[in-house]
Amino acid sequence: PVLGLHMDPEYFPDPEKFDPERFSEENKHRIVPFTYIPFGEGPRHCVGMRFGMMQTKVALTCLLRTYLFTVSPETQIPLKWSKYSLLLTTENTIWLNIDRVC
Repeated sequence: PVLGLHMDPEYFPDPEKFDPERFSEENKHRIVPFTYIPFGEGPRHCVGMRFGMMQTKVALTCLLRTYLFTVSPETQIPLKWSKYSLLLTTENTIWLNIDRVC
């Protein structure tokens, strides 16, 4: 059910577009309460949320400082999301080119 909210154009215009600005301080007032809940909400939200977010940020920082990632022409654009997976996955493989920058 959460993915349905996150991908609903009524709440997030052009939901398949990568647009981190939609979550900026200037745009936070436009997000309808309880439509973006990646870790759940209320007393039963994910207890590991802060730790998981910190680990993810550290890992991404290390990778982005060392490598340049670009989408390979082998990747089929637009992405087709799998309708039969419990996790957010694509029907086809996402191919990336990875080049070391330092």
